[in-house]
Amino acid sequence: MAEWRGRRVAIAMERWLPLWEIAFGAGTLIASLIIHGFGMLFVQRRNRDYQKLAPFGLRREAAFSMLILMLMFAHLVEVLVWAVALMFIGAIPILRDAYYYAAVTYTTLGYAEGTLAPQWRILAPMMAMSGVFAFGWTTSVLFAIVGGQGAAIEADGENA
Repeated sequence: MAEWRGRRVAIAMERWLPLWEIAFGAGTLIASLIIHGFGMLFVQRRNRDYQKLAPFGLRREAAFSMLILMLMFAHLVEVLVWAVALMFIGAIPILRDAYYYAAVTYTTLGYAEGTLAPQWRILAPMMAMSGVFAFGWTTSVLFAIVGGQGAAIEADGENA
């Protein structure tokens, strides 16, 4: 009787375990996107200074390059968040391997060189969703920056 009850509890836990995995993944996804939000806010604030520079100047091009580096840095930190999460749960114990797996999954590159253990495999699509959301957000910020560059060029042409 006790063995039957034990098996039943084990089956129930296995059935509901994905909810904990999904909750952990959702929390990590939210943390990642909060970091992304701060990164995008920082870039957009720096963009105001960038827009004030002369349209065809070396300083403006250097400032634009710095904005791109800041965008990239935000993504690198977010991948680190996922890597640390993978290490925290013991899914991938080595930082280099965890970062590589997270980066490949976050970018949806998907080399498929390795997969997570079955009890953590739901995290992979959540990492990919995080990357898709973040890259879409980055694209919109970059589009606004480049669009502002076009407006500055047109205004400079009208003033000439």
